[in-house]
Amino acid sequence: MNTKMNIVRCAVAVASLLAAANVLAATSIEVTSVTQRWPWNNKVDITYTVGGGQDVSNGTYKKIVFTTVIDGATYTIDGTTDVGASANTGTHTITWALPDGVKCATCTMSAAIYAADAPSGDDYMVIDLTKTSDNVTYEGLLATQDASNERYTNAIYKTDKLVLRKVPRWAGRAALPNAASLAALDGYPTGDDTNYSTSNSRKDWATDRAYYIGVFSVTASQYAKVMNATATSSTKPRVNVSWDDLRLSTTASTSSIPVVVESNSGTFLQRLNYITGNKFGFDLPTEVMFEIAERAGATTTYYWGNSMVKSNVVSSDNGGELKPVGSRPANAWGLYDAAGNVAEWCLDASVSGNLTARVDAFTPIWASDVEGRRLRGGGGWATASGQENFRASYRGSLRTYKKDDYNGFRISWIAD
Repeated sequence: MNTKMNIVRCAVAVASLLAAANVLAATSIEVTSVTQRWPWNNKVDITYTVGGGQDVSNGTYKKIVFTTVIDGATYTIDGTTDVGASANTGTHTITWALPDGVKCATCTMSAAIYAADAPSGDDYMVIDLTKTSDNVTYEGLLATQDASNERYTNAIYKTDKLVLRKVPRWAGRAALPNAASLAALDGYPTGDDTNYSTSNSRKDWATDRAYYIGVFSVTASQYAKVMNATATSSTKPRVNVSWDDLRLSTTASTSSIPVVVESNSGTFLQRLNYITGNKFGFDLPTEVMFEIAERAGATTTYYWGNSMVKSNVVSSDNGGELKPVGSRPANAWGLYDAAGNVAEWCLDASVSGNLTARVDAFTPIWASDVEGRRLRGGGGWATASGQENFRASYRGSLRTYKKDDYNGFRISWIAD
């Protein structure tokens, strides 16, 4: 049996909690239930409903702050940091850990929405390349995917910051903007029975881990900042970089990248891990991770449908040269250039066999006698849009030491 706190239902107004100048009145919040778990422990489940969702308001975003008073002491739960709860429209439940020994048989819970520097939540991971410490933060999805897309197409996220999109474990797919359409599937889809029945046939991946993957291909500007190279303002993908340049020629696909602990040196991925405190293990995605993210739930030939739409890609007959990242429409999860502009390095060796034979989405295939590595998002700027390379299930390959103007990369991190 649960012991419940008294419930206070409230709507945000300028005169609500603390009467602070940065309280926003446009969005409402209602606390609908507060329950301390039984037997007495320090876990409290707070269910609340938000009307309006996170949006841009005078250049700021919104966060949720819960407040309660227990035995004369005031406790504040900041939805941006301690809770990490999204302020998106709808009903949500978060769990608050009370201090040891504190019980809340009778207390009230109130809530307010405040201006914040970033939207609350963890749908996005942001790495600030201008900082040498405390440079990784998390941000939530705004009221719509389009609103978040607008935020992250700002030039700063193509030069000074790297931004990654979260792909939640399959059980957490409700956090995605197209969750309703995913309900008919048994997992995140990859493959194409019509075109690739023997090499990349249809499969649904009920992933048990969340991961983050770059919203954009890494740009020339971002690459230069990480490598301490000559500064550039170019927001075009960084090309002429080999798989070996990124991970070391002696590192197997299934091995972690050797950690650099004494200085900012080594490959791009070694340096990126170093400047973020060697806490994350940033790497290239497996090709399954890449295709899940590219498709964003689509089971069609291309991630936008079954027919080529030339305006969706950078190709030889639509642009004819390398373009800045984000110059074409995003997919359903806000990823850009998932097909076209450049093909992108993945972890897997370019061995034969059906992609569906993989152990899981996060374990790359490896063979010590195979020099090639997989390229995904194929169909770069020099490829005509009518060719098969732009299909979501297309698999290319290249020797690990090769580098050219057609291939780039984006980073990923397996979160749990």
